[in-house]
Amino acid sequence: MEILIAEDNEFTAKQYKTVLEKHNHKVILTKDGVECVDYYLNEAKYEELFRKNSLPPFDLVLMDHDMPRKSGADAAREILACRPNQRLLFLSAYGNNIMQKLRDVRDETVQIIQKPFSLGFLINKIEGRVIKNKIINTQESNVMTATQDSAAIR
Repeated sequence: MEILIAEDNEFTAKQYKTVLEKHNHKVILTKDGVECVDYYLNEAKYEELFRKNSLPPFDLVLMDHDMPRKSGADAAREILACRPNQRLLFLSAYGNNIMQKLRDVRDETVQIIQKPFSLGFLINKIEGRVIKNKIINTQESNVMTATQDSAAIR
């Protein structure tokens, strides 16, 4: 998969990149919501102009919510305005806050993994594998949230 990541914590971003690349995914890191949206819109324009398609330029956009300059919810709105079928996955401790801000978004487009979680849990979620550890799923206002059982986190 081609994955765009927006994460302001450099250590966390490098962890995501390392584990995803070990699973043969192509990863682009951005440090905040502004950089993420700028990169995304440039890639979308490239796809439109040179490849003559309006498909999402990434298979998945992973983003934190609480970032400087532009929140994850604001960045998501701009991305979805450009490509409404872009798959977004929030990795955040602020799941309820995100759900409140994205009430009108379809659940198959935007999902949330509530921190803390293991990197194995993230890979399983992204790759659609059956997750063996207990998952607590909640749905509010059409946004699905997955939280890993704290006993399963290492």
